[in-house]
Amino acid sequence: MTQHQTDLSWALRELAESIQEIRFALVASSDGKAITSYGADPDDADRFAAIVAGLQSLAQPVAEQFPKENGQLRLAGIEVDGGHLFVVRAGTETYLGVLARSGLDQGLLGHQMRDCARRMGDLLGTVPRQGQPG
Repeated sequence: MTQHQTDLSWALRELAESIQEIRFALVASSDGKAITSYGADPDDADRFAAIVAGLQSLAQPVAEQFPKENGQLRLAGIEVDGGHLFVVRAGTETYLGVLARSGLDQGLLGHQMRDCARRMGDLLGTVPRQGQPG
C-alpha cells in the first residue's frame, strides 16, 4: 500500500478555492492511489486517482519524444462536454489532478496547478509497496 505521512489537503483547498470552476482536486501516486484529495468523496477520489495515473502514463511517452529536454510531464489535459481534467507532475512519482467545470480560464488553471505543485515540492513522494523494488 502506498504510504504518505504529509497532509497536503491545505494546498488542494487553496487551489480549489482560488478557481470556482474546480469540482475537486487530488494528489495521486503513479500507481493510481489517492494520497490526498479535496472536494471528493473517497470512492470518487479512488476512481479519479486511477484516471490521473492512466493519463500521466499515456502522456509520459510524448514527453520522452523531446530528448533535448528532461522528458518529464508538465501538463496533460482532456476536455469533454461540461468540463476538463488536468494533470501536472507534483513530485516523485506523484501527480496533481484537477477536475473542473467548463468556463474556466485554462491558462490560469494550468499556472495555478504548477504553482501548487511547486509549493508542495519535496513534501510529495511515494514509498514503494512492500515486496516491490524501489
